[in-house]
Amino acid sequence: MKKIKIFVGALLCMNLFTISGCDKVVHSAVVEEKDKTAAKTEENKEKETVQKTVTEQVQAPETYQTTIQSDLRSAERTDQENPMKFTLTADAPIEVPDVDAICLKNVKKATISEEEPQKVLDTFAQGQLRKQNNDGLVETYEVNGLTYQYTGTFQNLEELSLWEKYSAFDDVKEENLSQDEKEQRAERFQNYIKAGNQNVTEEDAENYVKNIVSGEWRLFDSASKELTEENSTLEKDTFFFERMVNGVPVNYIRNSYLPYDELSRPWIDEDDNFHEAQCDGWDNESLTMIFCSGTLQSFQHSDPIEVSDASDEALFLLPFDEIKDIFEKTITLQIMTEQENRLLAVDGTSFFARYPSIDALTVEMTITKVQLGYMRVREGNSNTEGSLIPVWDFYGTWNSQEPVAYTDSGDEMVIDSVTMDRIGVPLLTIDAQDGSIVQRVQNGPSSGTFPGGVGECE
Repeated sequence: MKKIKIFVGALLCMNLFTISGCDKVVHSAVVEEKDKTAAKTEENKEKETVQKTVTEQVQAPETYQTTIQSDLRSAERTDQENPMKFTLTADAPIEVPDVDAICLKNVKKATISEEEPQKVLDTFAQGQLRKQNNDGLVETYEVNGLTYQYTGTFQNLEELSLWEKYSAFDDVKEENLSQDEKEQRAERFQNYIKAGNQNVTEEDAENYVKNIVSGEWRLFDSASKELTEENSTLEKDTFFFERMVNGVPVNYIRNSYLPYDELSRPWIDEDDNFHEAQCDGWDNESLTMIFCSGTLQSFQHSDPIEVSDASDEALFLLPFDEIKDIFEKTITLQIMTEQENRLLAVDGTSFFARYPSIDALTVEMTITKVQLGYMRVREGNSNTEGSLIPVWDFYGTWNSQEPVAYTDSGDEMVIDSVTMDRIGVPLLTIDAQDGSIVQRVQNGPSSGTFPGGVGECE
């Protein structure tokens, strides 16, 4: 895991915190007037010990609010006369686990439970098997006129998928479809209406997960959009879930929008020397569901983990005020550093990643959510074992105006607006214990299907 250490002067050096057990007992440093006539009573001793929950320890407000405007310059910037106009705004909820303490956890790669595949089929496929391919790994189901593809009938399963075969048509413009595809999409649309024109609520989605998937889960985010075909409109609802460990979330990461781990692919250094991959990729666990008109379009669960206690000792956590200061000082520098440390951009829902260049004319950033939770880090170069450590993730969006369009291969100067409008990739991650920066996004986008991972190979 690559960390950029940030040294904050006198980080609680005088707080004299003493940690004892997973309930985190803090012995307050209290200066008392000396009583020369009587010894300290047992009652006074008991008053010295104050129980502090995680909420009391980090002292975070309900929302993170700020507005920062800066003119940023870099020695690498082409236009030395005109700085980058940087704006950071935030009016974002801060989520802190309602627990007594956060403890260190061990984590290892696991497989999906034996019961889960059948529960998925019983809930959504209704047993209407149409055909099975030769190796038995993919099955096709016909449900209410809709065709579903299913993978997950083999043992030691690390990924389970059930999806409506033609759901990709929803995001394709009509002019780009063949006549047969247009007719197929229109027929599907009517089948969704016949299946039941209703919306799935967040509570409904949470109940599905509770009844199907083992372990504790909670909804991280949801999104809706309208689908229109002729004179009918349906609502498509997407739900993203994150695993909970003793009441603490394993902060959600949208794998499909992250580059490879920095060392889990071949790479070329600044001297043009070729290097082989030094470790295998290890995607973060993902659980998503998509519904259209109340009918399932997709259920996907991948890369499950198994968590155990590493220690029952509570971890010390910095106050949020210090975390906030570190974030605000670091985020402006982050944009002006070398390419591999810049922020990832996602253009809508497509698998197309961009970074703000040092030559960007403007960068406007909005923080949408701040969350304290766990992050998985590797044990050395292992892609099967690691730890869960507490971190603060600052989620949000950004927009930049570039002097040269990314898609332009010529020398003509063109203003190109680039934006990220999904919150599944943190803009910055900060270690909750020591305030160091955890660099999740590494070394540019991957090729192909963006299998994901974070920069944890070191």
